[in-house]
Amino acid sequence: MPSALSIIFIHKGNSWYLPYTLWQCRQTNPQAEIYLISDSKTKQFNGIAKHIEISKYERQTEKIRSVYKHHSSLGLEFELTCLERWFILLAFLTEKHIENCVYLDSDILVYSDLMPFADKFSTCDMTWYSYSAHTNFINSISALENYCNNIIDLYTDRFPEQLKGKSYYYQVLSGKLNLNISDMTFFHDYNLRYPGSLLVITEPNTSGNFDISMEDTLIFASNSDGFKQIQWKNNIPFACLKETGDWLPFITLHFQGKAKKILKEHFMSGNLKFRFLNLYFMTLFLFQRFFQKFKILVLQTRVLRMG
Repeated sequence: MPSALSIIFIHKGNSWYLPYTLWQCRQTNPQAEIYLISDSKTKQFNGIAKHIEISKYERQTEKIRSVYKHHSSLGLEFELTCLERWFILLAFLTEKHIENCVYLDSDILVYSDLMPFADKFSTCDMTWYSYSAHTNFINSISALENYCNNIIDLYTDRFPEQLKGKSYYYQVLSGKLNLNISDMTFFHDYNLRYPGSLLVITEPNTSGNFDISMEDTLIFASNSDGFKQIQWKNNIPFACLKETGDWLPFITLHFQGKAKKILKEHFMSGNLKFRFLNLYFMTLFLFQRFFQKFKILVLQTRVLRMG
C-alpha cells in the first residue's frame, strides 16, 4: 500500500451534511489525500478535501447513458447518477495513476484511521457488503474497469450465457426477483462473473466494523427510533450484537435515507474552527437553495406567460 491513502467522495450538488462528513474524515485521517469529485457548488470545501471538477470526467459516462434502461421504483436520474459515479471514479483513478483508494458515499461518518484497514484488505480487488459497495477499498483499477464493463455487457446482453440464470439483472427482467436494478444489483452480478474479486467486510468483529446502514438492525440492537443503538467510548461508536450482547466498535456509520436526520448527533469533530467554518458553509448552502428555487419560479412564470 502507498504511504498516503487516497479517500474519494463523489457528490453532485451541495448538501447540508457534506461539511460534517468531509470534516470528520479529514480529522480522523489527517495524512490521507481526500478528494471530492463534484461541481462548482462545492468548491468551498477545497480546504478540507481536494475539489475535483466532475465535468472533466462526465464524458466517460456517455457509454452508460447510451445503453441505460430504467428498471427501478426510484428516480431515473438518481439511479443513473449512482451508476455513473463508478465510471467517473475509473476515469479519475486512471488519469491520476491512483491504483489504491477508498471510495466512500458522502453520507458516511468516519471515526478511525482507514490506513490499517487498507493494509488489511490489500489482497482483494475491491470490497463490498454482499449487496452494495458504499465503502469500497479498491486495490485494482482493472477490477473497477471490469465492473463498469460488466454493467455495459448486461445492458447489451453480452453477459456470459451460463451465468444468466443466477444473475439478479436477468431475474428482475424475467419477473423472478422484485428488485430495483441499480449499482447494487450490478455488484452482485460482477461477483458472479468474477468470483473471489470482492471481499465482504460486514462480518461482525472486535477490531472494527463498517456500517451497512444505521437503519440496518437485523443483527444489531436498535433504539426506539429504529436506528442502531450506539454507545460511545473515546469518541468511537459501539453497537450491540443481538446474538451475544457484545458491544462492537465501528469504523464508519452510514446515514442513508431517513437516518440523515440523526447524522449531526453522531458527529464527533465539532471544534470551534469547524463551527465558524460551518456557519459559512450553511449560509452558502441556504443561498444556493434560495437561488435555485428563484430560478425555478422565474422559469415557471415564463412558461405561464407563454401559455
